[in-house]
Amino acid sequence: MSSDVSYRPALAERHLRLPGTRNLRDVGGYPAGDGRETRWRTLLRTDALDQLPVASQQALHDLGVRQVIDVRWAHEVEGRPSVFRDSDEVRYRNLPLMPDEAVPDGIAATYRHMFDRRSPALAGIARALVEPGGLPAVIGCAAGVDRTGVTVALLLSAVGVPADVVAGDYALSVESFATDGADSGLADWRGGTVTLDCQPEYMLDALDHLERVHGGARALLARHGFGDGDLGRLRELLTVPLPASEAG
Repeated sequence: MSSDVSYRPALAERHLRLPGTRNLRDVGGYPAGDGRETRWRTLLRTDALDQLPVASQQALHDLGVRQVIDVRWAHEVEGRPSVFRDSDEVRYRNLPLMPDEAVPDGIAATYRHMFDRRSPALAGIARALVEPGGLPAVIGCAAGVDRTGVTVALLLSAVGVPADVVAGDYALSVESFATDGADSGLADWRGGTVTLDCQPEYMLDALDHLERVHGGARALLARHGFGDGDLGRLRELLTVPLPASEAG
C-alpha cells in the first residue's frame, strides 16, 4: 500500500460554513472513473446538527436536502438531538454505525474494525440513499471525522472514486475546523474531546484493508443484499458524466 496521496482537494469550494456547523462539506466534483464525477449538492458530510439556527436549517432546505442520516449512538442522539429529528420537511434517520462496544486502539485499526464488524450498518446507510427521496442527503456524526469518514469513504469507493481522492477528502476535516477557528471542546463518540488527527494514511490503510479482506466496497455491500441494481442506482444518483471538454 502506498502512503502517497497526490490528490489534494480544495476546501474552499466544498466547505459550507453554516452557523452551527464546523465540518459541513460537499463531496461533489471528485473523479469517479469512466468519464464521470461525483455530483455537487447531492451528498454532504457533517458534524452533529444539534445546534443549527433556523437560518442554517433553511439554508440546507434551500440546497434541496431531503434526508439527514445521523450515525451517532443512541445516547449521543438523546443528549444532543439533531434539529431535524422531528422535522416534517426532511427525513431524519438515526442509523448508528458503531454500537457501544470495545474498539481497537488506533485510528486506522478502528476504521478496519468498522468495515469488518459494521458492514450491515454501512449497507443499510447505502440502501437509505437509493430509496425514493433519499437524496440529496447529509450524513454526520459528532465531529464528522471517524464514523462519517468511514461511511463516506465506502460510498465514494463504491461509485468509483479512487482511494487517494477518498483519503484526501477525509483529511480535509482538520482544515474545516481550523478555518472556523475551532479545535476542541466537542465531545466525540468515545466520550472524550475530538482529536483532529486525520492523516490520509489512516484512510488509505483502511481502504487497502477493505480491498484485500472484503474485495472492495462493492463486494462488501453486495454481501449484505445491496446488489448490482442497487450499486448501479447509487452510481447514477451520486455521479454525473463530465462535460465533453473535460472527459477527453
